[in-house]
Amino acid sequence: MASVIGQFLRRSSTLVRISCTVQARVASGLPHIQQYSSSSSSSTEEESMTSPEGGARMSKSMLAYQQRAEAHDKFMADQIAEYEIGRRHLANIMGEDPETFTQEDIDAAIQYLLPSGLFELTARPAMKHPSDVFIKKKAAEFDISGRPFHTFFYTGYPAYYQALHDLGKTMISLDQFANRMAHLKVENESQAFNCGGSEWVSKAELSNKFLEELHDKHYIFFIQSMNRLIEHPYSSRAQDFIMRFRKVVITTQNKEEIPKLMYTAEGIPYMTGSGKRKHTEATVTVYGRGSGKIEINGQDMRFFKVIQDREQVVFPLQFTNLLGKVDLVANVTGAGLSSSAGAIRLATALALRSFVDEHMREKMRLAGLLSKDFRVKERKKPGQKGARAKFTWKKR
Repeated sequence: MASVIGQFLRRSSTLVRISCTVQARVASGLPHIQQYSSSSSSSTEEESMTSPEGGARMSKSMLAYQQRAEAHDKFMADQIAEYEIGRRHLANIMGEDPETFTQEDIDAAIQYLLPSGLFELTARPAMKHPSDVFIKKKAAEFDISGRPFHTFFYTGYPAYYQALHDLGKTMISLDQFANRMAHLKVENESQAFNCGGSEWVSKAELSNKFLEELHDKHYIFFIQSMNRLIEHPYSSRAQDFIMRFRKVVITTQNKEEIPKLMYTAEGIPYMTGSGKRKHTEATVTVYGRGSGKIEINGQDMRFFKVIQDREQVVFPLQFTNLLGKVDLVANVTGAGLSSSAGAIRLATALALRSFVDEHMREKMRLAGLLSKDFRVKERKKPGQKGARAKFTWKKR
């Protein structure tokens, strides 16, 4: 009887100790931990250590992570404090307000203070925020008992495979929406996502986003999967998810300074543009406050006999809603009516940039109006009739 009572008391004390530990963890806001059985409690206690706060126990791996995280946070806090001191000193040197002194102002100040022959950007001293210099660290991937938080932890790339999982769920939801629209007999009005003006992030940027070192095969497969998502007829509904992995392209056109309008003696605004197509060159002058008059080498639109060539000339005016509001005077030299129309179209579009706003200029760029057409006539091949055409072959 005494041995039975002793066993009961020992088990009761073990259960009380375990329940107290669980209550302490719950009270401290830590993740919920399942109660251990009496058989596994001894092994867990041997593999765990008491946290610095006391009371709750955590695994050795969690304790080591906590120590590394505290050391890294302290290091980053010191670096950020030094950065803020340097930023304020630099702002005072330049006579600027330290509260509104941005990173762009820092770069400009360094370039101004150190102009002596340092043409290479890597050779010039830099002052960046510590978060942009030092490698970011992942948060804890396991709880205090050593169990991983993430479902894909054992794949080695949990964030990468989580993104692929979200991509698959997004594709399924779009398919379900497309089926509902087909069942309701609703026509698809081109709801595909327009990714113009942006591009996919690079492999290094994607690795930095996931905080995982991805291989080429991972990056290629991910971009191929995202391209299939963009090709979906209703991909515009997933625009927010797609733009998480795309970045806006800063084109040279946006950086180029647009010439300001010039004025005649009568106060009429005008702008001149030049364009080339094959061996043809055109110079176009666009006058504002006009009546829609178009003059080409002293003639009207009947200079071009083909309707398609006339449409090429007026297309920039139609696209910018300036047809009938401006006058156009063009001088073109060179052979070929088709190439003449292409040269006039490019010259007209370049001249119209000064008449429209930045938003319309970006639309013109995406429509291809501001790009030169580099196509030329393909040379004749020896032994055949032309570039592609062959002589008629006769057996006898």
